[in-house]
This record gives sequence, structure tokens and C-alpha cells, in this order.
Amino acid sequence: MSSSARDEHVTVVPAPAVPPRTDLSYDALRGAIVDDFRASAVRRRRLPGERLVDTPALLAYLSEVNSPDVNEVVRARLGGPGGPSVETAIDETIRLFGDRPFFWWVGPDDHPPDLSARLTARGVVLLDDIPGMAMDLADLDDATVTRPPPELAIEAVLDAKTLGGFQAVITHGFPEDWTDEAAIELVAAGTAAVAVETGFREPNGLPTRWLGSVDGRPVATARLHTGAGVAGVYSVVTVVHARRRGYGEAMTRHALLDARASGLRIATLQSSPAGRGVYERIGFRELCRFRLHEHRPPPSGS
Repeated sequence: MSSSARDEHVTVVPAPAVPPRTDLSYDALRGAIVDDFRASAVRRRRLPGERLVDTPALLAYLSEVNSPDVNEVVRARLGGPGGPSVETAIDETIRLFGDRPFFWWVGPDDHPPDLSARLTARGVVLLDDIPGMAMDLADLDDATVTRPPPELAIEAVLDAKTLGGFQAVITHGFPEDWTDEAAIELVAAGTAAVAVETGFREPNGLPTRWLGSVDGRPVATARLHTGAGVAGVYSVVTVVHARRRGYGEAMTRHALLDARASGLRIATLQSSPAGRGVYERIGFRELCRFRLHEHRPPPSGS
């Protein structure tokens, strides 16, 4: 991996439209979860230094922004014949990111099977064990059966103003994850540039983002990704003071109903512990797991 990973840096390009997936078998749904997650993680973001590493050993998205949310390893198959040892490959991967923090997602088909334990031993800290979930959108209740909270107004993000509200919820919903003001500004600028470039829509025409507001104040978000032919659910965030009112569930249901109307049959997501019960109530079921690690370089001078 030493030379091939460094030689396979390529520019991240806009995603093409992908036909909807319809295979509901266990293996197909499991594959859809993994494929959409990876496609979303390496999508075009228009960030400084944005590049992709895509080799048989590694799939990773890198940028020059100081945030693990935009520096990620999402597939690793290390220790293959003729390549470096697993430990050497891990060290080389860490060096790829320089002095930036990054996430390392260990998926259900990554190699070796004990990769997560090896990362932990190397100091790449395990943050969470995250279920990958999927559902058949034909099983989704329509809005007349499960109604959103009446005070919540949901709209597609199709202009700069609503995108600004979306970004505000994302950064303030989990303020502990967004402490670097320069990173916030760079991610917001890149998001806005891609939104304009794509007309605020996915390649199949579906809006990429939804914003929920109460009394005109943005309180909740949801994002969809269709790069693997499914409705991948991401960025379901509610600001702290508005939680436990059903807004996250309502945002998810609203986005999925639009996804179903657009012709998509399958929805996928990776669930937080807090959200799992909500997603199971909507109709999602677990089919695989991801182990999320984070590497943070030591402070300068240490």
C-alpha cells in the first residue's frame, strides 16, 4: 500500500445518477448499506485539498480541513499477499492524514477481521459500535397515518437562506463536534458551492436536504444521499433545546416519503444509540455493524 495509496490520489468528481436498487434480500440490503455509506463519505465537497484514495487496500477521503468529519477511512483490506504487514499499513494510513484528525470506519467486510482491535492497540481510539440499518420504503407509513408534530414546518433546502439554517442546526446541534471556527467556515463554503453546482438536488432530482423550523426558527435537519441507488439517511440532527419532541422522526419520515415518491425502493442509515428506537419504529432493521475509530495527532510540541 505504501506507494499505491499515495499514487492513487484523485480529484473527487460529481456523482452520476444511479438506478434504484430493488433487491430486498439480506445480502443485497447489507451491501446497499455499506455501498451508500462509502459513496456518501467520499462524495464531492469542494474543500481545500479535497482528494480521494481508492486502491484495493484503502478507500479514504482527505482534505486540508482540520476536522475528522471531512477526513475519513471508509474501507480497508490490509495485509494482502505481496503487501506490507497490517501494522505497517495502519501506520502508513495514519501518515496519509498528516497532522489532521480523522475517522476510521471499520466495516463488516474489512480485513483483517481483527482490524478494530489492531487500531485500538495502535492508539486509534474506538468511539462507537454503530448498527447499519435498512428498510423497504413500501413499508413506510404515509403522512396521514403518522403525522408530524403540528408546530414543525418542514421544507426542502433549495436556496442559500434555507441552507444557512441547515448549517446552523448541524453545527449547533452537536457543538462539541464543531469547535474549530475555521473548519466550520470551510465546510459551510464547500457545502454551499456544491449545493449551487448541483441545484441543491441529488443526481436523480431529489432534494439533498430538508430543514425543520418552529415559529420560523430552524430546529432540525435531514440529508439524503442517492449515490448507491438508495435513500441514504444522514445528518438527522435536532438542536438541544428542541429534542424529545418527535422532530427527528418527522424529518426522517418526510425525507423518506419524498424518496419513495421519486422512485426509490430502499432506505439505509447508520444509527446512533439514541436514534435506534426511532428508526426501528419507522421500519428500519439492523443488518450489519460499523466500528468507528478516531485518530487525533498529539498536540504540537508534545
